[in-house]
Amino acid sequence: MASPKTRTGKATPAAGRPTEYLLRTDSGQLSPVAVYKLTAKGFELKDVQAMLSISNLYSEKNILSRIVGKSLRNVHRQGSSKQPVRLNSQQSAIAFQYACVLEHAINVFGAQKLAEEWLGRPCKYLEGDVPLDVIDNAVGFQAVQDYLKRIEYGLYH
Repeated sequence: MASPKTRTGKATPAAGRPTEYLLRTDSGQLSPVAVYKLTAKGFELKDVQAMLSISNLYSEKNILSRIVGKSLRNVHRQGSSKQPVRLNSQQSAIAFQYACVLEHAINVFGAQKLAEEWLGRPCKYLEGDVPLDVIDNAVGFQAVQDYLKRIEYGLYH
């Protein structure tokens, strides 16, 4: 199987981590400005769908509709054209937030299944909100990331 190419044309190993599906490379190899430019350009719909497909939780909860703000039927209709469909910069930023949180939660909990269980349950730190339900808001995303850092460092209540 051939290695996918990065947006710069360089070969990269097959995607594994959620952000790698969107960036087409290891996010650690990119500066924050480079990541911003990729989101501003817009991710291809197929890359977002591939990232979401690795998560049972994201697939079950129709996260694609949350990201694009449209029904799945409209998204699939848009995605069936000959030209690659790109999300706009706002949709791409939201997709990246979902990828980052899933990746961070996997790192904190040590397994994707445990990460998804945590993302799908009400959280006391979020005053009873489900982490998955606040990720598409920039402030909610930051609150989830902050709490994951607290868990990671043993500073949670």
